[in-house]
Amino acid sequence: MLKLALRLVSHHRTTAVATGLIALVGMALVVAMTTILATGLADRTAAADRAFLTQFPLIMGGWVVAIVVFAMVSTISVTLDGRAEEISGLRLIGAGPRQVRVLVSAETLAISAAAAPPGLGLGYLLGWLLFQGVRGTGLTEAGTVYSPGIVLPVVGVVVVLGAGVPAAWIGSRKAAERSPVETGAPSRPGSSRVARRRMVAAVLLVAGVGSASAVPALPADSIATTATTGPATVLTAIGLAVLAPDLVVLANRLLRVCTLRDRGAESHLATLNLAAAPERMRPAVTFLTLLVGVSAGTLAMQGIEDRHVAADSTARVLASVNYLVVVLIGLFMAIALTNNLVAAIGRRRGEFAVLALIGSTGKQTRGVLLRETAAATATAVVVATIGAVVCVVPFAVVKTGSPAAAFAVGPLLLSAVLGAVVALLVTALAGWRAVRAVAVPA
Repeated sequence: MLKLALRLVSHHRTTAVATGLIALVGMALVVAMTTILATGLADRTAAADRAFLTQFPLIMGGWVVAIVVFAMVSTISVTLDGRAEEISGLRLIGAGPRQVRVLVSAETLAISAAAAPPGLGLGYLLGWLLFQGVRGTGLTEAGTVYSPGIVLPVVGVVVVLGAGVPAAWIGSRKAAERSPVETGAPSRPGSSRVARRRMVAAVLLVAGVGSASAVPALPADSIATTATTGPATVLTAIGLAVLAPDLVVLANRLLRVCTLRDRGAESHLATLNLAAAPERMRPAVTFLTLLVGVSAGTLAMQGIEDRHVAADSTARVLASVNYLVVVLIGLFMAIALTNNLVAAIGRRRGEFAVLALIGSTGKQTRGVLLRETAAATATAVVVATIGAVVCVVPFAVVKTGSPAAAFAVGPLLLSAVLGAVVALLVTALAGWRAVRAVAVPA
């Protein structure tokens, strides 16, 4: 099985790179947190610094691991959609669903293992940069030095390697259980699968909103308010991202309304595409919801901290460190969004070729693709922003006595624009390349 997995990895280099890049960046982020944790536990660390240098990476590291696992599940699911014929072939010659999932898990483990050495090195570098940021804000004493060691960073690598296996197992479920005699048409999820997905989303949303609702019971000047609101925004964003297929349905309705005004062929075809194959836009909606939800919630929270907390307070000083972490996580999710969009668009070359053969110009085909992405982007941004605001409102009430601060336009607009620009720019570039590759010579 391992030999076959390695041969498939070498054969599917593009999908291997997509999965490997997620593993690499995710591993670097986790390792960076473990280096800070190791520094906090080191003998040379000042006693006054230990609490912060151990609690901070444990809290942030939990966010990162959850986001990395979710990103790997989604990436593996998307890349396997492009290998439907290969998996059907394996099923036809006798491979069972469990064997297919074991094969995909072995592939993912091999890819993640190859990403481990550079991920470890990059993690050391990110950890050092993060520690310098902590020191620059005055949160640590001068006698505390960066002491990452080797044991905990390696444990961080092992955690990501271990998380990749269940992520692959979950992400390959739909592809492995698909009938081997299915055509290339997209399969419709069964009612039980939809119910399970919605149940998982409901649990995550309840946990996220529940965590945010606990903030009013905490003292206003406690760091615990930030430590509670941060995970709440992450859990809520992941819960909404799990609902991506349902959000695509909303995007299609939005596009239908727009089509009533714009009766062009491009808008009409985009509406038909979203209705017939909603899974094509699922990756964009998933990672846009995650990117906008986490960044909007965290930036709004830190904006309140900056404006309404004393300048010399620990929470105010900690804000600059949190900004750095949010930037790192935002970059990771932007990479994941780009990876999945490129993979999803690349799989549609056959569809673009058919459109070219029946007379569609490259500009028209790209217009269809951009309209689909625009509708999905608008839906994801609005839903993610609402989720972020819901989580930040209790925090705003505790810090300022009013929920109005949670509706600050700056952080919400910045996150929305960032997500929309990444999605539309990647779609435009990847769509241009895919359409150009199948263009019919004049």
